[in-house]
Amino acid sequence: MAHSAGKNLSAVLILLVAIAAVAVGSMEQSRSASVGGYIIFPCSEYQSSNYKGVCFGLIHDKACKGVCLAERSDNISGECSIFQCWCQTKCTSETVAAASAPIPA
Repeated sequence: MAHSAGKNLSAVLILLVAIAAVAVGSMEQSRSASVGGYIIFPCSEYQSSNYKGVCFGLIHDKACKGVCLAERSDNISGECSIFQCWCQTKCTSETVAAASAPIPA
């Protein structure tokens, strides 16, 4: 019986590490404006104020995206990260201009 409990504990720990790795990996996205008019990555993210409940990736991503798209007109998507719904906004023309401006010497 104790041997079976040890296997179950190991499986739970491996699952928790895998979930943490996916959550941290999705937070490490780099930011970019746009290339050729296509948005590569969103310019900013913020936690949705309208999404209710826990947000699990792959299970609730579609619902999160729907809430984000309805929340603000400049949102382009939404996804679950660390059990919360995060909305992603598109770049404004000011953001694109600042991102493509030359670095002063």
